[in-house]
Amino acid sequence: MLLVRSALCWLAGGALMGALLLAGKAVPLPEAVVRLFPLHAEGMLVGWMVQFTMGMAWWILPKYPRLPERGPAGPIWAAWMLLNGGVLVAGLGRALGAGDGTVLAGRAAELAAALAFATAAWPRVKAFGR
Repeated sequence: MLLVRSALCWLAGGALMGALLLAGKAVPLPEAVVRLFPLHAEGMLVGWMVQFTMGMAWWILPKYPRLPERGPAGPIWAAWMLLNGGVLVAGLGRALGAGDGTVLAGRAAELAAALAFATAAWPRVKAFGR
């Protein structure tokens, strides 16, 4: 459930950044607030939506009849670390004006997180009623 909890943290942080960005349209705010947009977008799209989807899928997929009932936890921990690290690297990299290589590294970490999650979840995918 760490994926769901982390996703909810990204939702709260993304909503706060979004509120600051909207307030910046009415009241002049420092340039640092305007530069939050890439982190806001990355956090809401990947940090919140993708991570929440992964967490719910991990929870809802059929369990194994033996322990550990959800399978090995190592790939899920790797997916969690890679996804959150990728969101931070890609979002902060763009917000701080880093080069495209930094953003690409963040996206590669997010892709690796998706692959780690898929390798852990795929054995639990089965036809209805089996």
